[in-house]
Amino acid sequence: MSKSSPKPPSCGGATSSPAPAAPAAPPAGAPPPGGAAPGGPDAGAAPAAPPCPASVTREVNDRVTETISNGDPRWNGTYSWDSKYSVTTDRQNCTVTITMKLKVTGTITDAQKAAWKSAIETKWNNKVYMCCTGCNCPRGLPVSVVVQYVDSGEHYTVAAQTPGAAEGGRAGLGGTTSMTGWGVDDTVDITHEFGHMLGNPEEYYTTNGTDYTEGGTKLPVRDPSGGIMNNPANNPLPRNYDPAKGEAEKALGGGASCSTRAVGT
Repeated sequence: MSKSSPKPPSCGGATSSPAPAAPAAPPAGAPPPGGAAPGGPDAGAAPAAPPCPASVTREVNDRVTETISNGDPRWNGTYSWDSKYSVTTDRQNCTVTITMKLKVTGTITDAQKAAWKSAIETKWNNKVYMCCTGCNCPRGLPVSVVVQYVDSGEHYTVAAQTPGAAEGGRAGLGGTTSMTGWGVDDTVDITHEFGHMLGNPEEYYTTNGTDYTEGGTKLPVRDPSGGIMNNPANNPLPRNYDPAKGEAEKALGGGASCSTRAVGT
């Protein structure tokens, strides 16, 4: 029997209040509120609330820049890339779905591609939910990730690489070397590279002015307590979904504001 996804707790004051109940109908023959004559232009009915569309999908293509310093010379420098994916915000079912379309080149088996997909979806799904104003989702909007393999219309082309591959003097696990160079047998570092696709910078050394070693008390890379953008073996942190949060806010419209919370909090 498959397990259902955990339901996040109530968002409390972070979401809109439930819509008020409709007022009771007046007694037969009574004039409508405001004293207007029955059938008159001022019938007293409140204007209908705008409907909440079933879903809104936004295509993302944002420039990301990171500067790494105070670390290994092979890592120090400024790097830029384009973050691309789609975000579907379903305001009736209260869900946010991130879809990543990948085109894979090189030699790789269907089983290896399936392992990539499973590793990414398992690592990034059901970790956070968004508490947003608008459209009454009092339990929040759980965030899920879907990886799709395509032959065209891709967000990224990923090169399948064999163990031992290196790039710029750097090598990850099982041949993974970069955001678009993945080791065929790797199911760990690729989940970190997927985080870059979503618009997350590294959380190594000092990145964009933040010292992730906390004054040298933590390892600069792969610290046991680090989130996925520091230690790919670990889970994402709520902040790692913030780029998608901005897209959900745009989809909700009306100046919606969201906060991202870990499931279980």
